[in-house]
Amino acid sequence: MGIFRGGGEKMTAEEIMQKFKERGYEVWLKEKETGVKNKVKRKSIWIKLPRDEIKDAMEYFVEISEEYPHFSIISASDEGDEVELNYHFTLGYGKLLEEFAVTFKVLIPKNDLRIKSITSIIPAVIFSEREIKEMMGVEIEDLPDKRHMFLTKDFPEGIYPWRRDETAPKDTNKLYEGWKE
Repeated sequence: MGIFRGGGEKMTAEEIMQKFKERGYEVWLKEKETGVKNKVKRKSIWIKLPRDEIKDAMEYFVEISEEYPHFSIISASDEGDEVELNYHFTLGYGKLLEEFAVTFKVLIPKNDLRIKSITSIIPAVIFSEREIKEMMGVEIEDLPDKRHMFLTKDFPEGIYPWRRDETAPKDTNKLYEGWKE
């Protein structure tokens, strides 16, 4: 199996990039040489999405990938006035020298901190979505299970451990003071 464009030929990272560029998304490729004896260039595709297009982009991603995309995690960071979410996937997962990463980057303004759930498309995402809701305070719309995963039931509302602003735990904020520019 693999990512096919017909006739059994595998679709390349560059072809996946082109498909998303044709849909009007900002797309870029990162390459990194790895290995000690046998050097190999590992590719990763980055696709920047408007938050309101996350579900459509995921449906399209699954549609063009004959092989179901392997979900890794959603990483998050506090970027001042925005929260950045990166949805990390791989295609060609587990296949020596064929695997490449695909990351969807979404910026969400803190004054409207919400995004649609994609668990209806990629069920494994539910755990990361719950974690992002709990640790960053992002409202995940249509999330089927909103229970906490890591924080206790009595953890204070409105405090988000991964944030670097006034909603972060007060002692944690002191750690970030040296990081500010």
